[in-house]
Amino acid sequence: ERQRAEQEIQLRAQAEQRAQRLAERLRALGEDPDQI
Repeated sequence: ERQRAEQEIQLRAQAEQRAQRLAERLRALGEDPDQI
């Protein structure tokens, strides 16, 4: 039970990092991430 919770937290953190990197890449291309 506790392991599953920790796994979920890790997965969520990974997803957030991926989203941040994607947003940075879009910004670098001159796109506004809020519009997509």
